Amino acid sequence: MRRFLSVILAIAMLLSLASCARKGDNGAIYYSLSKSPSTLDPQYAGDTEAHVIINNTFEGLVRRSAEGKIIPGIAQTWSVSSDLLTYTFNLKPDTEWYCPTSIKSEFGEDFYNKFTSEKITANDFVFAMQRAVSPATNSPSAHRLFVIENAAEIHAGHADISSLGVTAPDNNTLIIRLTEPCKDFLERLTESVFMPCNEEFFTATGGRYGLSNKHILCNGPFYVSSWDAETTLTIRRNNYYAGEQTVIPSLVNFDFDYNEETIGNEISIGNVSGAFLPPDSPIPDNSVIAQSNPNSVFGFFFNCSDSYLKNANLRIALCSSIDRSLFNGVPENSELIDGFVPKSCSAGSLNYRDAVGGQTPKISFDTNAAAGFWETALSELGTNKIQLTVLCPEWLDSTVRNQLQIWQKTMGISLGITIENKTPSEIRTAVSNGKYQIALTGTESSYGSAVDFLASFRNGGLFRFAAEDYSVIIDRLMTVKSDDELLGGCFTAENYILQQAVCYPLYSRSSCFVTSEDIEGIAVFDSESSISFIGTKRFD
Repeated sequence: MRRFLSVILAIAMLLSLASCARKGDNGAIYYSLSKSPSTLDPQYAGDTEAHVIINNTFEGLVRRSAEGKIIPGIAQTWSVSSDLLTYTFNLKPDTEWYCPTSIKSEFGEDFYNKFTSEKITANDFVFAMQRAVSPATNSPSAHRLFVIENAAEIHAGHADISSLGVTAPDNNTLIIRLTEPCKDFLERLTESVFMPCNEEFFTATGGRYGLSNKHILCNGPFYVSSWDAETTLTIRRNNYYAGEQTVIPSLVNFDFDYNEETIGNEISIGNVSGAFLPPDSPIPDNSVIAQSNPNSVFGFFFNCSDSYLKNANLRIALCSSIDRSLFNGVPENSELIDGFVPKSCSAGSLNYRDAVGGQTPKISFDTNAAAGFWETALSELGTNKIQLTVLCPEWLDSTVRNQLQIWQKTMGISLGITIENKTPSEIRTAVSNGKYQIALTGTESSYGSAVDFLASFRNGGLFRFAAEDYSVIIDRLMTVKSDDELLGGCFTAENYILQQAVCYPLYSRSSCFVTSEDIEGIAVFDSESSISFIGTKRFD
């Protein structure tokens, strides 16, 4: 009955306001993603595209305001014990799941009618967090819950899932017990992996949860109204949203055609409302820079699957004979950096780069040592001649040619090396496809977490690098809980990448989030995956 009356009232309001609607009140927003999300299951999703959608279609215990502050979500109030280990959340009593009509054809009218008025309860959060730490789920974000009592032990298979420190004394009360204080715990609760999940609906989907708009229940500011994995996904305003913020756009339409060569023009002419632009991209006409994010590191990238560059001694020889002073002419929007983890990444509540400071290890410039590593590499590879190609953007051509002279002088006639000039976009494409040997390029972090960024290189990544020792470091890092342990673990992982000469960082650079001039109010938080369209207006 409540929904029926709401619909009547909504129609009446629309009729009364039709003649005086203001610009921007209901404008559609258009956004490009690189590809379709692989799943919208919050506990299993791992790609940036999925997190963008989930952040706008689910509501956790808390949410971030447009200014980035923690505000109530499903929890209307909460308290923390004096030892900072127990969080008690009092849930809003009348929040509901949004059940789209497409579910009626999939599961039947009785099932649909049940969920059109199904309340969100504390048990939905208990089930979601139990799923997240269950070994069977294999969640890529499970480590974010390891600060919760017994979470790490459950994930490792050493404890029963019922022992997780998350309980629901009643439908509107949720208690979470931590193993030690966690400064950023409320911020973590805004992440996808902490979103609620209704156990009955999840079971009914029979393993298809999150794989289509017919197999997902939303409770956020928008709901998934349509999803064609080949072309587009549309989210529409949830008129039953019970959050603190007013939802402005009527819909957000996502296409899967993001192309850095054309995205600037699409923003200029208003076909796309906003986008993240790589550091090399020019700012398009008719646009506004909404935010600059130091999430990129540029340098020499080595393809570790190449028949020559798979040899660590060869890579170390090349890195040991890189003269950093040649690259001191810092380009615009950049600064010199020794580390590989971008400045935007944190370790727990600490900014990783600030916390590490000047301790970042690097391979020293030593041509005598480089010659020794080179001879060892030649012996290990069973050859007396190695031919390499460096992909280089035009703006670095003369500098890199000076570096090539040092390499030739150090390695002698056993090294043949050439430069191939390409555009930054062409280089990124070649690196992404693994069709390169050495490239001067950058990598942008889609993560606010240093742990997640470092873990993304465990099974290859851009460098096609695979090492059992590195996997062990990352696996261990995924189980730590305190900020100090996280910082130490990230430092160990970064040190391994650098000492193995998988890459040679030169510059820290910033990506820009740019919006069309007729758009305001897209909120971007820690990373490319943390973006909110709740307060976005389009002025046509």
